[in-house]
Amino acid sequence: MADKKQSKTFKYPGIRMAMDGNSAVIMCERESSDAAGAYPITPSTQMGEYWAEEAAKGHINTAGRPLIFVEPEGEHAAAAVTAGMSMTGLRASNFSSAQGIAYMHESLYAAVGKRLPYVLNIGCRAITKASLNVHCGHDDYHCIDDTGFLQVMAKNAQEAADLNLIGRRIAELSLTPAAVAQDGFLTTHLIEPLNVPERELIAEYLGHPEDIIECPTPAQRMLYGETRRRVPELWDVDNPVLAGPVQNQDAYMQSVVAQRPYFFDHIRGLSEQAMDEFYELTGRRYHRVSAYRAENADYIILGQGSMIVQAEAVADYLRDKRKLKVGVVNMTMYRPFPGDLLGKLLKGKKGVAVLERTDQPLAEDLPLIREIRTALNKCMENANVSNGEIPYPDYERYGKGDMPRLYSACYGLGSRDLQPEALVAAVENMLPDGAHKPFYYLSVDFIHEKAANPTQEIHQQNLLHIYPHLKDLALRGSENPDLRPEGSTTVRIHSVGGWGAITTGKNLAMTLFDLLDFDIKANPKYGSEKKGQPTTYYLSAAPEPIRLNCEYHYVDVVMSPDPHVFSHSNPLGGLTKGGSFVIQSETGDAAALWESFPEYARRYIVDNDIHVYYLDGFKIAREEATNPELQFRMQGNAFQGAFFAASPLMERANLDEEGLFNAIDKQLRSKFGAKGERIVQDNLRVVRRGYDEIHEITDKSLESKAAAPVIKNVDLPVMLKQLPEANGGISDVHRFWEQTGSFYASGQGEENLADPYIALSLMPASTGVFRDMTSIRFDYPQFIPQNCTACGDCYSVCPDSAIPGLVNDIGDVFATAINSIETGGQPTLYLRRSVRDVEKKLRTLIDSAGESAQVSRLLNQAVQSTLADSTLDENNRQQMEQEFGWLMDTVGDFNFAITKPYYLTREKKNRNSGGLFSVTINPYTCKGCMECVDVCEDDALVATPQTGEAIDKLRKDWKFWLKLPTTKPDFIRISDLDEKIGALETLLLDKNNFDAMSCGDGACVGCGEKSVIRLFTSTVTALMQPRVKAQVEKLGRLIEQLDTHIHLKLAESIHLDDDSAIRKAIDEHRDTDLDLADLFSSLNRNNGVEPIDTEWLHRNTVLLKQLRQLKWKYEQGATGRGRAAMGILNATGCTSVWGSTWPFNPYPFPWANHLFQDSPSLALGTFQGHMVKMAAGFKAIRMAELELNGGYNEAEQGEFFRYFDWTRFSDEEWLLCPPVVAIGGDGAMYDIGFQNLSRALISDMPVKVMVLDTQVYSNTGGQACTSGYTGQVSDMAGFGKAWQGKSEIRKEIALIGMAHRNAYVLQASTANITHMLEGFIDGLNSRRPALFNCYTPCQPEHGIADDASMAQSKLALESRAYPLFKFDPDAGITFDQCCSLEGNPAMDEDWPVYPLKYQDEIGSEQTMELPMTFADFAVTEARFRKHFKQAPRGSWNEKMVPLHEFIDMDAGEREDHYPYIWGTDSKNRLTRIMVSETLVRTTVDRRDFWRQLKSLVPIDKVADMDQVTRQVRAELAQQLTSNLLSMILKEEAGVPASIEAAVATAATAPAEAAPGAESSAAGADFEPVWIDTPECDGCEECIKINPKMFKFNADKQVVVVDPKAGTFQDIVRSAEKCTVSCIHPGTPWNPNEKDLDKLIKRAEPFQ
Repeated sequence: MADKKQSKTFKYPGIRMAMDGNSAVIMCERESSDAAGAYPITPSTQMGEYWAEEAAKGHINTAGRPLIFVEPEGEHAAAAVTAGMSMTGLRASNFSSAQGIAYMHESLYAAVGKRLPYVLNIGCRAITKASLNVHCGHDDYHCIDDTGFLQVMAKNAQEAADLNLIGRRIAELSLTPAAVAQDGFLTTHLIEPLNVPERELIAEYLGHPEDIIECPTPAQRMLYGETRRRVPELWDVDNPVLAGPVQNQDAYMQSVVAQRPYFFDHIRGLSEQAMDEFYELTGRRYHRVSAYRAENADYIILGQGSMIVQAEAVADYLRDKRKLKVGVVNMTMYRPFPGDLLGKLLKGKKGVAVLERTDQPLAEDLPLIREIRTALNKCMENANVSNGEIPYPDYERYGKGDMPRLYSACYGLGSRDLQPEALVAAVENMLPDGAHKPFYYLSVDFIHEKAANPTQEIHQQNLLHIYPHLKDLALRGSENPDLRPEGSTTVRIHSVGGWGAITTGKNLAMTLFDLLDFDIKANPKYGSEKKGQPTTYYLSAAPEPIRLNCEYHYVDVVMSPDPHVFSHSNPLGGLTKGGSFVIQSETGDAAALWESFPEYARRYIVDNDIHVYYLDGFKIAREEATNPELQFRMQGNAFQGAFFAASPLMERANLDEEGLFNAIDKQLRSKFGAKGERIVQDNLRVVRRGYDEIHEITDKSLESKAAAPVIKNVDLPVMLKQLPEANGGISDVHRFWEQTGSFYASGQGEENLADPYIALSLMPASTGVFRDMTSIRFDYPQFIPQNCTACGDCYSVCPDSAIPGLVNDIGDVFATAINSIETGGQPTLYLRRSVRDVEKKLRTLIDSAGESAQVSRLLNQAVQSTLADSTLDENNRQQMEQEFGWLMDTVGDFNFAITKPYYLTREKKNRNSGGLFSVTINPYTCKGCMECVDVCEDDALVATPQTGEAIDKLRKDWKFWLKLPTTKPDFIRISDLDEKIGALETLLLDKNNFDAMSCGDGACVGCGEKSVIRLFTSTVTALMQPRVKAQVEKLGRLIEQLDTHIHLKLAESIHLDDDSAIRKAIDEHRDTDLDLADLFSSLNRNNGVEPIDTEWLHRNTVLLKQLRQLKWKYEQGATGRGRAAMGILNATGCTSVWGSTWPFNPYPFPWANHLFQDSPSLALGTFQGHMVKMAAGFKAIRMAELELNGGYNEAEQGEFFRYFDWTRFSDEEWLLCPPVVAIGGDGAMYDIGFQNLSRALISDMPVKVMVLDTQVYSNTGGQACTSGYTGQVSDMAGFGKAWQGKSEIRKEIALIGMAHRNAYVLQASTANITHMLEGFIDGLNSRRPALFNCYTPCQPEHGIADDASMAQSKLALESRAYPLFKFDPDAGITFDQCCSLEGNPAMDEDWPVYPLKYQDEIGSEQTMELPMTFADFAVTEARFRKHFKQAPRGSWNEKMVPLHEFIDMDAGEREDHYPYIWGTDSKNRLTRIMVSETLVRTTVDRRDFWRQLKSLVPIDKVADMDQVTRQVRAELAQQLTSNLLSMILKEEAGVPASIEAAVATAATAPAEAAPGAESSAAGADFEPVWIDTPECDGCEECIKINPKMFKFNADKQVVVVDPKAGTFQDIVRSAEKCTVSCIHPGTPWNPNEKDLDKLIKRAEPFQ
């Protein structure tokens, strides 16, 4: 901290700038350091990213060297990389947090032992315990305090920068590595002003690593001589030594203890020397312990980190307002512990509150106060020595009254907000009339003063009854003072993730800083919510330092780009009198907007004279953003302009518009200049219009008075009503709603009690149903039923279980409606009978209308016709009309489609068998990604603006959908799911399968990961449902049979007619429990009858109980929902964050997260315990079956059952076991957790591993991953002068998985859903480990649209970026037997071909057939765009070569040629897009990988060579015979011919495409496949399976082009997938095809 009184001029005062703590560190590191090894982990990730960015730019440090960066596979490896760098004499750094620090722990010991002077920069974060938290805690800082690292902690960005330099200086002097810490998010991400150390300062203060310096200690002089290299070279080929030897009892202890006097004991002195030297250069004074107004203080707040800033402000406030002498002590250095200085500072104080951001409940004290007590006890011990030398000469001597009373407090865990109120509480606790609690928590409650509801009141009373001391565990202060500086402007922004609120806030803050030179603080309230979830941003600007480091409870301006903010928050909370409220609104009607505000909000606005403004930021962004993907983000910029128009800041600062917009232009260029002038201008226009187009509501009338509700009343969520109530225990979702979910629904989520439930941090299944996504949508997909073909693409690709397909009989629809009417309190007399006539009339009308039928309109006609035909009298007719009115109100406008697959085709085969197909939007889970609209080629789904009326309609329709029965099995076009026969995606038509994820999670809008997980969970559920149903039926039979068996056995062996004997037996057991076996033993003994075998009776009655319990678990269980179909062990990452953020759980299964890297290992352990449970159930069933089939014999079967485990399960039993599935992303599986994955795959345990490969480390913000492609630009593989993105080729985990040889391996994507589902089924059914490696687009990190997940997956597949692949060890022995590339397009070509449509120079549409290279895929994603540049038409020349041709040239030919791909511009005209050298290499790599795969899995592996020879001979004979016969017939008809001509014609003639026509080469026994082409609805399924056999004609209907262009399996699968059953397979042309008998049988239904 800087001295306040200073007249001295300092050489390096710093450069005033505004930035966050992470940036401040890198501003120093980039100048001082040579190299860094780091692995991304929040919140330190940005330090690594910024370093990598500087390295990519080619930044040169003060030593004149470019920067080196290595991102290894995990934090442990990063520590080793950094150690290796330091060993060679490089000045090295690392950046990490939380469990990353714990993970590298052992490496840190070794670094200290080798005296490696590197710096570990820590963004402090809570370490995962019962739950994951990525926010601030000091767990990581304290977890290394035993390693020997010197440790310092910064309180703000200024100290983060300065201590980075000071820490390195100390490290290099003492040869001890340094840990330099700052609070995660609270400092790392908080933007504030600081004086950035100059490059020249860094050069002078730190020098260069190769400098020869004087050895600063005697020990070093003994080792090195008088001088040494600043950073010693420990590993040097010119001066070799061995480092890290093995030492035994003879030497190890000496090596450890010698480090204390010769190295560690020098650190204190060297630290003070380094701090003094820094002061002399900069004027910024640091001490090992810093004090603020502590000299004359009675009470001290002591701590470390960002809390200190606020504590100093509170101390001033209490001194000024309450005349309390309060001071603050900042523990700048923690290791070595500055006990000598603390003894002096704390001597004689009345009280010291030691505040710590960590909790260690089993320790005697928390770590900081533990050290303080030890230090002060040394002072006490000094006082106990009256004569002679005191034991601790560097420490004070404490006499009577000198020892302060110490108080310990825990606060701020996981960035829990610390308001000034909490610090006031800490001081009040020490006052004479205070509570004097020796230990307490701040900012949380164990008991609320006022319970939220009666249920909560009872819960609190129970807690207090059992734990009466709970009230003493937490403190609250008597006031929460407003500590904003005079003249400040404080802003809160309510927005939605992905809408650019963080960028808007940063830009606004930086504009204020640049324009006014104000002190600023800008920080988002970071949560783990993803794109589409509510977010909050805080910003303050003032002419003097802002001394708050918390959420702002007092604000001058609230801006809400989120128009639905009132539905989940109170945006007016803390808005000061006369403040401004700016909200997004599409309406231009001020009165309507005012009326839409809640009553309490309007009252607050009027009472506090709040100015209310509105603007349509989205309209502005839509009209100004030239890139549609930027519209959501750019609307925030409109609010930046609105801020200046609405706030009083411009007037206060005497700003004019010209100066304002010049500053904004400067800031935008700083932020977006690298992206081009167009982006800068787009943003500037949006800001300008936001400033100009803001409107104020001036008419703020109130019709009624209503106070703001303390708690917002919330109804039970609609989807929660569908779930059964359980026993009120941990897993009861209804209990969880009452105690937790309802708080979040009412905006009171911060008010969770610290109770036993949250201590476990367990969530029941399916709590995602609490959440309503209505407010995050602007558009919704509107269903146009008359356009629907029931292709299923929409419900297959939806990530949010939000658009289920359903097929119902007309009768079932009517029955549902009538039941709804009658259960709603309206009994019917005629409706049930009359709807039969309505159904007949409706079917007749549908037959006439066909696919274009509008069912609701036709239903109305059918009803009117039925009423017209009625013979009832007038009164009864009126009753019937009323009942039909109810019917129409219930079902009349529900959208049903008449489709070929489910109605018309079925009706042709069997009258009255057709069903109504519906697609219904779940308004509670739909996030509005519009991917369903994108994949619907029939325009049956249309993006439609969401209005209040639309919401009502959606909710009404969904309510009716919930009542409709699930699709009957007859409509689900799957013959055998285990054998993968049929249209597999139709399994989603079953409600239970579709709802295998409850959703309501925090995933990004359109999340590619979630689509894959949903398809997987649905597949598992579909497989398990029929198995469980059969098992329950089996159990029912067994229970009945065993029960009867026991009763018969008892009846044969017991007399029940002797009352006295029964009474005697009861008397004998009066003082003990009497069970059935004891009763019968007593009766038989008393009657002289041979007693029943009690062991037999006990065993079988227990067995019967076990069977009943097992049946109950399958059918109902603790949750009322039966046994879960699967279980998940989820690695930390994007899936764990969006899938488990409290309190929303999207899964109906058991789910657990442990760490980032270990989910496969966790799965191995879980699998064993899970199998013990499964074995117990199967054992009971087997024993019961043995008993019923002759009796269980312990001597014969006991040994078997004692060792009965999962390895002895039958196949039927194995398939009944819910699979144990490990899920993780590319980071968790490809990199940091790779060893865990490998071990799981080589094990004999059939755990299943799902890898969601986004290739970008999505959760930490998009870094380089080994699954990514060469040239991919990410935050740790930047694009610049020195680097052009990632340099390594992609790791192919599927091939690595195959190398284990023991595991089933699938590489898949939603580009081919059938292939994916088939792979899931095979892998799940396999009794081996299985690896499912799935491509999952990440919208924000790939830079693609929300609706583009499937489209990008298809491009990745077609460009060879992500080929499909299967390896099944059960399919054979050799690789070509076990491997399959089925599902890849154009398998015999390097690149598939695609049509590029464009307009020529005269405006005519043209088409060009082009190869789909990797570059054609890459150009569509932002992560590759820096590798492309559009060539103006005038620059085109003959040196430009199409990329696919260029890569086939040799090196010499390529010289002076430039590769390009074709594209179209904004006017759809052809353009050439030049491709970088890096992307050329990537394209070659993907082509070569495809060739490698084909060499591994030959495409033509249909038959062996002998089979091919036989086939060729047979076909040749058929051709000759056929053509000879044809020649003879033609000659008889007078047409001359020759054998040669006939053979030539036969050899070159194309296959006949006409339906039913036989190939001339087929012979009499071959009937080629034929298509009833007019019936085709263009679903494209057959073309996806074999595009060489099937093609569209001009009407987009399929014809056969070559019946022999594939296998009979292709034909049969095409027939099964065909939605309208228009493919007729014929007979196989190859008699040697594998499994032909099965295929012929499968073909029979379609002939």
